Amino acid sequence: MTNTIVVAMDHNYAWGAYMMIASLRYNHMPEPVIVLGFGLTAADRQALLALNNVRIIDGESSSRNLTCCKPDAMALADTDYITWVDCDSFFIGNCSDRLLWPDHDLIHIRLRQESENAAVFRHLGGQGITPPAILDAWRRDVGERNEARLATCCSACLMSLHRKHLPFVRRWSEQIAKVLPEGNVGVVDRRSFAYFQTDESVLNSLLCFAEEAPTVSPYYKLDKDPAALFVHFISRPKPWDCWTPRPFRFFRQYTAVMDWALAQKLPLPGPVPLALRSDRYATNYLRSRLAVPRRKFHTLLRRLHLE
Repeated sequence: MTNTIVVAMDHNYAWGAYMMIASLRYNHMPEPVIVLGFGLTAADRQALLALNNVRIIDGESSSRNLTCCKPDAMALADTDYITWVDCDSFFIGNCSDRLLWPDHDLIHIRLRQESENAAVFRHLGGQGITPPAILDAWRRDVGERNEARLATCCSACLMSLHRKHLPFVRRWSEQIAKVLPEGNVGVVDRRSFAYFQTDESVLNSLLCFAEEAPTVSPYYKLDKDPAALFVHFISRPKPWDCWTPRPFRFFRQYTAVMDWALAQKLPLPGPVPLALRSDRYATNYLRSRLAVPRRKFHTLLRRLHLE
């Protein structure tokens, strides 16, 4: 079974994509990587291509956030399987045999537990299952099944499927164009009631109500073994800029990837950021304690139009 890992990125995520792909090679994961790139510099390209078996395809400009390019990136692969990976992430250990399910009908994706799903829909008084009002909107917009397949939502930061499901991937792209408002306001778009999680909301609407949708895998393989994990950094700032308290528990593993790249004398996207220096553990720990209060303070200033 052949598999391609695909990502989409712009220059702002050069270090994130570099560290994710470098973690593949550091952990002896040989999968080819396709990068759907937007506005990459010559240094970005040189660094990514040096990580072996990486192909960069220039993307066309879009009015929506880059996260909505996921199905377009997945459609670029020509292998048996296709694995989408968010580039603000990395692998611990060799996870190649955990990316896929041999059953071609399945999509390997993480289904949220009710407690996590409730947090996603907190603003709607979430009780664990996806709110009926959201499901009603999805049912109407998809226009196929009457009963939802899933009680909770899936996380779209990593997913693997067989290429037989490429028509479903194309449907995802078409549905994004149909139901998401124009304009790039970020990964979360509060202008849209039923699709505030943008591409992820659209994906879940189809997994719930499209007739021709892959079946969600019976469990997720990449969060069970501490020696073989996929780690997604959902918070801001991102760890190549500045650590925050919860992700900091992965500081040693993440900076080990950076140390490996330096030992290999590989080209880098730029000077090594302070946050990726393994010899500055104490400094980065202290900065991580201050990162969230600093972010909230600046957010308040912006809301008060003082910054």
